[in-house]
Amino acid sequence: MSKSVYRLSSIARPLEAKYPTNRAVLIALPIIGLALGAYAYVSAGGGAVNAVITGLEGMLVSFLVWALGREADPDRNLTAFASAGLILYALVMGLPVAVWTLAFALMATRTVNRTVGQPAKPGDLVMVLILAGFSVFAEGYALMGLVAAIAIAIDVQLDRSRTLALIAALIALSFTVWQLITLEGDFAALLWPETASPTLMAIIGSLVVIGLASALLCPKPDSVCDARGEPLSRARVRGGRVILALTLLVGMAEGNAPAHDLYPIGCVLLVTFIVGLLPRRAARAAD
Repeated sequence: MSKSVYRLSSIARPLEAKYPTNRAVLIALPIIGLALGAYAYVSAGGGAVNAVITGLEGMLVSFLVWALGREADPDRNLTAFASAGLILYALVMGLPVAVWTLAFALMATRTVNRTVGQPAKPGDLVMVLILAGFSVFAEGYALMGLVAAIAIAIDVQLDRSRTLALIAALIALSFTVWQLITLEGDFAALLWPETASPTLMAIIGSLVVIGLASALLCPKPDSVCDARGEPLSRARVRGGRVILALTLLVGMAEGNAPAHDLYPIGCVLLVTFIVGLLPRRAARAAD
């Protein structure tokens, strides 16, 4: 099945049950959905519809965070599972998540990482642009178009045969430019809102620095690409971590609530850094 998917997309990574970690995820996700839905039904009193929506959203967010952990640290499953485990408490508490932006971060990172092993296909770039558009226009992260453009530019920088992909980068950048036009050129409103909490911004800034540090310290990956079996590129894994850090950084521009809604990305960056400090043997033994 996976090979047929890879003919259509270079950033889709289906969960194949033949791998133990994937089986664990396939088992855990329905349990998480049922548990969160039941908790919402009993505690929130929003009825069955709200319980179903809460359960499905919890499953989606858990999967996206796990998948982001796999992209940020392809060699260690511990990073993915620890990241997903840490956000469960936040999901139980009902903390909101910028789901579209989370999905965008995953696909933009995969575009850079090339964990499948193939360059992003035109349909993949369209998907990244659509997700970036939802992040910018639906969730209000005005600078996310810039992040999408940077992700595509990094991919092209590491593979000069992909220069036509820069057209997609320009389209993504136009999303941010449009938002700037809407703000009538008010760079201050775009870069530092009056509602920003210094404490929250300091925390997020620290996580961004941690993410950039993890990119700098990223060792040469042992993992191989899904489709081709070739070793992953260290430069690309580093670039993927930079994209995650930039996604969190530009979230700061929108004030307290939008910045806080990106906490799953901050969680992934923090766990990636901590697990990266462990000896490889110790980290893999915990997988």
